[in-house]
Formats: sequence, structure tokens, C-alpha cells
Amino acid sequence: MKKTAVLLMALLIGAVVASGCLGGGTTETGTTTVPETSSSSGTAQTTTNSPTPTETTQTETPHYPITVVDFANRTLTIEKPPERVVTLAPSITEDLYYLGLFDRVVGVTDFDDFPPGVANVTRVGGYGQYANLEVIASLNPDLILVDSYSMTILEDLQKIAPVLVVDPHSIDDIPRALDLLGAVFNAEGGARKATAEFEAKINTISSAVKDEPRVSVFYVVWNSPLMTAGGGTFISDVIELAGGENIFNDTTGWPTVSPEQVIERNPDVVLLTPHCGMSVQDVYSGPLASIKAAQDGKIYVIENENDLIHPSPRVVLGLEAVARLLHPDAFKVGYPLTVTDFAGRTVTIDDEPERIVTLAPSITESLFYIGAGGKVVGVTDYDDFPPAVRNITRVGGYGKYANLEAIAALEPDLILADGFSMDIMESLERIAPVVVVDPKNITAIYNAIELLGKITNREEGARAAVADMRATVGYVTSTVAGQSRPRTFFILSYYNGYWTAGAGTFVNDLITLAGGENIFNDVNGWGAASEEQIIARNPEVIIISPNAGISPKDLCSGPLSEVDAVKNGRVYVLSDENLVVRPGPRIMHGLEEIAEYLHPEAFSFQPQPLVCNATTSVSG
Repeated sequence: MKKTAVLLMALLIGAVVASGCLGGGTTETGTTTVPETSSSSGTAQTTTNSPTPTETTQTETPHYPITVVDFANRTLTIEKPPERVVTLAPSITEDLYYLGLFDRVVGVTDFDDFPPGVANVTRVGGYGQYANLEVIASLNPDLILVDSYSMTILEDLQKIAPVLVVDPHSIDDIPRALDLLGAVFNAEGGARKATAEFEAKINTISSAVKDEPRVSVFYVVWNSPLMTAGGGTFISDVIELAGGENIFNDTTGWPTVSPEQVIERNPDVVLLTPHCGMSVQDVYSGPLASIKAAQDGKIYVIENENDLIHPSPRVVLGLEAVARLLHPDAFKVGYPLTVTDFAGRTVTIDDEPERIVTLAPSITESLFYIGAGGKVVGVTDYDDFPPAVRNITRVGGYGKYANLEAIAALEPDLILADGFSMDIMESLERIAPVVVVDPKNITAIYNAIELLGKITNREEGARAAVADMRATVGYVTSTVAGQSRPRTFFILSYYNGYWTAGAGTFVNDLITLAGGENIFNDVNGWGAASEEQIIARNPEVIIISPNAGISPKDLCSGPLSEVDAVKNGRVYVLSDENLVVRPGPRIMHGLEEIAEYLHPEAFSFQPQPLVCNATTSVSG
């Protein structure tokens, strides 16, 4: 997966940075005029065949032919209404959608992903200069719309059809682009409407956060080398409008920065994207673990970075998402809030929780993933992720083994527990309201995260976390689709038999999603399997928990040495048992890891094979 992400992000960064479509300063919005000559770049200035004054009062002036000046300061005459349009920049496709002109689009790039109907439009290859000229020509377009990333092939494009450059560099340039396109397509009314709606949404969001304290933000463009968005970029503009302050706004463009620089500037929030090469877990576990954002649990993955970097009215989607992440109180849900928990209990929460005790590590992790980690004041002895939990007060064992006096001493306004706390429920309820969060499958994990987001006023953070999880599941399942399903055996523990996962466990679900077949999916829950049963089912892959008390080398001696997994060296040790047994956002990392073990070729993964030899002993 990492190699795929590297390739995709390299293409995205190259296209975005080279085109300059994210940079630039503020430019005044252009207006539509009818002068004798045109001069302002990107302004929808027109020249038409002017009638005499007498004719003007009796007949309507024909719109075509129309002459405009595009964003490259080129003068272009459009002879008739464009009906077959090819766009070589996703943002321009989006502009046409917001103008109600999407039905004119007959060709788009491989990177177009919005609106949903774009999936049915012919692809013409890469973005801008990487487009396929032959495919474009075969579509017989009467207009080609491009940004500056197509300038190197402009002459070739002009041999096919007239070319208009639409290249906004800032949020204030977006209305100019709409005005220009409105003039070209005789859709000035649609342009005015789209601009009014765009500006109204921008104002609504910025007004909602204007009285909130500024939040310092670090935006990760790429992880190695560590790249961010400097001042004057589109992303920096969005962060500012959303009530934030880009910690690197004193730089320009797309600077490479060091972890030490980020630590020194100590951001309140870190924003990641699905293709930046860095995960939430990487931030919590890596060199940035000490920054305030990691300590407070405010590391977020934006669902789609194109909502932030495409200079079209679509940017409002990204702006609102960022604003809700930075300032959830400005978009607060109403309290008192009544919810139904996973035990079917109705619980009323009078005010936004600020002091939360969690009695399950999976719940703690989920709270940190949605931006509510700073509210946690008590955790179990088993909580170990993210590293910030080391500084949180311990309240004893997991679930029913918690210390009630320690919990009460923390004066929580909310206690979050799973089903393992039901035996002490009455005692817990005497301390504070209790919500049971106890998912039993992947879909229920999504529901659990959304419930936690609602309860803690972190709904946008929850939505982002769930979207990231769904994207991982989609990526893995699509990658393994059509592959053979290797017989898989999971060893949780070696004690009076090989304890393994059956149906109804998260491990079973993950093996299935990862493209494997759990050899014990015909039994329920966790149980001990005998050597005879394992040999009879002959697994092709064995995955061992790191805490199982048995190593791959141990399998080289004894009866299991004859199963296919051992003979072929396909025995692997999971990096962290908690990635597959804790029902929280990190379970997606467990899914990826299992998928790599089952289908290494599909993920360009090179595992270290188990090698058995005649001198191998049981002790390894």
C-alpha cells in the first residue's frame, strides 16, 4: 500500500505544484463588461458585434460570437455555444457542474472524482500535459478547458479545438473563473447564482468561527521528506478562513520541514490526507508524539484532499470540514442530549462532557482519533495507545475490574464502558452517566465512533475517522478481489492448545476482508484447537500474535511442520496484537497487515520467509 501511495502522491504533488493552482495571492473578483478591447487576465470581458442604437431597442443582441481574455491573458473568440467540452483540470469540471453545465462535458482526466456522475464520462488520460491527445481528438470537442499545467501542449490542443485557460490561484479567483465560464457558455445568470452561493457559504463558515481563538495547524502534504503548505497557498487560505493559523505561513510554496521545526512550533492540530504517506498512528508513535496536537488527540485525516486543493466552489466542502475540526464548539450539537447505547440503554447527557473516564482501551483510542482525547481523565491499566495515555490517571483493571473509588475521585461527567463493565453498572451510574460502547463487527465499529462523536461534540472528527477506515477497507478489498483465498490460521495464544479465532471475532472478519479463509470459521468465538485439527485443515498461512508464547521457529519441529504454511515458509508474527482485537480505528492497520501477509504480491510486500532446517529445535 505504501508504494501505491507514493506513486499516487508523487503524481498529485507534481501536478499541483507545477501548475501553481494552489499558490498565489488575492486578486479582486473580475466583472463582465463589453468593452472595445480586453486587458485584465482571467476577466470575462467580451466583444460582440454591436448593433446600432436603434437595433438595440428592437432586437436582443446575439451572444455569439464572443471574445474573452482568459487567465493566461490570451484573447479567444468563441463562435458558437460549446456543446462538447473536454476539461484537463478537475477543478474546471467542478466549475461546470456548479454552473449547471456538466452535461456539456465529454472528456475528463483520470484524476476527476467529482461530481459523482463524472464516473460515466470518458477519460482522456492524465492531468494537464499528461492527457492523451488522440483520445481528446476522438471526442470531437468544440472547446477544451485547461489550467496552466497544460501550457506545454497548448499548440497541440489548439489543432483539435479552441482552448481556454482557466487557472485560479486563490479563493478570490474562483468567482472570476465562474464569471469567465459563464460568459463563454452564455450562462451569466448561473455564474452569478453559483458565485452568490459560494460566497454566502464562505461567509457563513468564517462567521461561525470568527470569535473563536485561533488554532495553530500543521498540514502534512507528504511524509518523506516531510512537506507542508506554506503561506500564500490555497491550503493556507482555507486554514485561515476556518479559524486556524498555518504554523508555516511564514514560508512560501511547499517547503520541506524537519520534525524538530514542527515540534518547536508545537501545533494544536495536525491535518493529514489519505495520500500523504502518514497515518494517525504514525504521528502518535513517531517523532511528533510530543506535540500538543498528539497529546490532546487532535490528529485528523481529511476525507478527501481534493475538497481542499481544487480551486472550485467544491472547496467549501473542505473549508467546512476543517472549520468543524478546528472549532467544534462553533458547530456544537444541542445539549441535553439523549442517546441509545450498545446495551439498548437510554442515556441523557446534560452538557458537553469535559471529564471522561474510559474502561476499555478501544474506547480510549477511538476518543483520541476523533479529537476528544483531551477530555479523557481516567483510563485502565491496559491502555497503552496513544503514548499520551501514559500521563492519564489509571483507574485499575479493564471493565469490571476497575477501581470505583479511583473513578469517583476523578469526578467524571461521563463514563464510557463496553460489555465487560455490566457487572458494576449500578455502581458506575452512582458516579456519573454511563454509555456502553460495545461493537461486535466492523460496521458496528463505525457506529461506535459516530456515537462517540455525537456524545463528545466531535462529530466531524468521527466522520473523518470513519471515512478513513472505510477508505482502507475499500482499498484492501478491491486489491484482493479476484485473488485466491489462502487458508489461514491465527494463533492468539499457545496454552493447553492453540487458541484461535472463530466466527464472530474481529480476527475472523479481518481475515475475510483481507482475502483469506479462516480455517476455523465454522466455530464461534475464541477456542483452543488441537494439532490434529490444524493438520487436518492444513493452513497455507499462519499468523501469530506477538504475545502468543510461541514463535514461527517453534513450528519447525513437531506435527505442524508438515502443514503447507510451515513447509512454504508462510508463518508471520503480527506487529501488535491490539491491532486485531481492539474494536477501534487502529483495526484498519491490522487489516492491512493481514492482507499483506496473505497477498504479498498484490501489495508489493516482501515478508521475511520462515526457513526451517534439520537442526531447528523446539526452543528455536
